[in-house]
Amino acid sequence: MWRVVLDSTVLTSALLNPHGSPARLLDLALQGCLRLFATPRMVAAEGRVLRHAALARWHGLDDHEISLLTKDLPILFGLVPDATTRRSPRSADAELLFCAVRSRADFLVMSRPLTVSMQELGGTNIVTADQLVKLAGRDM
Repeated sequence: MWRVVLDSTVLTSALLNPHGSPARLLDLALQGCLRLFATPRMVAAEGRVLRHAALARWHGLDDHEISLLTKDLPILFGLVPDATTRRSPRSADAELLFCAVRSRADFLVMSRPLTVSMQELGGTNIVTADQLVKLAGRDM
């Protein structure tokens, strides 16, 4: 079973659009074909993203509906403990990379490219949702 970390844009798309490749990744996780990982910070950030005014106008969900949508995320994702550090909070990219390393992820699914020097990190392959869905289709 592949170990996978999703960036915030991929996760948001998966939660709001049941027809795309990101949603297919959630389906594969629910079927036991993938194991998803996130940090508590990443899960909390998803709730904030969904509550952002511009996105809320688009999806039309109220605060209660967003809470219902996000309350089960810690169950769907294996949680990687946040690092205990006194430094300033990590950037979103640094948080993703931390999660990928700590979870020993096979894949980090990104909606946008990272810098070339980060294309592979400790055996973690950086791919798009479309690429991983195609790989999963071949492997299953």
